[in-house]
Amino acid sequence: MNIADVDLQLLFLAGALSSGILAGLFFDIYRRIRRFLRPGPFLTAVGDFIYWGFMALVTFCIVYKINYGQVRGYLFLGFATGLLVYCSAVSPYFIRISIKLERIFLKTTCFPLRILRLAMRWKAVKLLRRIAEETRRLMAKRKY
Repeated sequence: MNIADVDLQLLFLAGALSSGILAGLFFDIYRRIRRFLRPGPFLTAVGDFIYWGFMALVTFCIVYKINYGQVRGYLFLGFATGLLVYCSAVSPYFIRISIKLERIFLKTTCFPLRILRLAMRWKAVKLLRRIAEETRRLMAKRKY
């Protein structure tokens, strides 16, 4: 076996490992989106089907790009190893970071709404709202 062939096979294995890592990353992103949206069981099944179809397409494109579509046993082993490495080493940290980012996002988007709700409780705002309602009522009774 030529040394160039070994290098090429190692490149194929690295592509399979990276494909497994990419599948794990996309699955974590999909899980966070699913948790945020909270779809029912039917939409969860549809989303899972779409996710795995997308990952099959991405994996096929990676294998086709690096290996010209030749499917070998070590490609499956490399994909599974990459997914296992991601799930055991990176996924817990990614989930923690994404939860913190979600909380920051929700706090920054909900803060203006909270201030608006508090402002609606003020007596001056209630008085202005009452004046506007009375004006509309009086103007509706007026005949031109």
